[in-house]
Amino acid sequence: SSGTTQSTGDYKGFNPSIDWHNVDFDNKYAVSIQNQPVTSMVCDPLDGGSVEIVDNKIHLKGYAFSGAGAKIIRVDVTLDDGVTWHTAELKQDDSSLNRAWSWSLWEGDIPLPEGAKSGDEVKVTCCAVDSNYNRQPEKVKNIWNLRGCLSNSCIHQCE
Repeated sequence: SSGTTQSTGDYKGFNPSIDWHNVDFDNKYAVSIQNQPVTSMVCDPLDGGSVEIVDNKIHLKGYAFSGAGAKIIRVDVTLDDGVTWHTAELKQDDSSLNRAWSWSLWEGDIPLPEGAKSGDEVKVTCCAVDSNYNRQPEKVKNIWNLRGCLSNSCIHQCE
């Protein structure tokens, strides 16, 4: 360990029950973070924004990333809280599976849930998968930790 603040305390992952009253920065199981977990985000439309419906679908765009050079191989999107998932189209370079060091852009025309109509609020969720088949967890509850480091659960936003 280099002894820097970042390696001794700032960038460590702890279990969800650790808080400021019981944290042990010297815990041998809390090593400093070396790589980022797989993550994704919806960028267009913005949270709470309105969208145009074309052929009962909405167009979404976003990005995904995974650490350690792992390539994003898929982004799954749901508009019905995970009942049905749709695979977005990746707009990325032809880097190898283990030498991908940049964001992967994605977009897709995602079908509205059955019965949804213009004016309804729809919850959009995206989850990325990398070349090691790491997938974002759907909920933050079991991965939350002190300082929020590595909190990479699927993004849920309303349109």
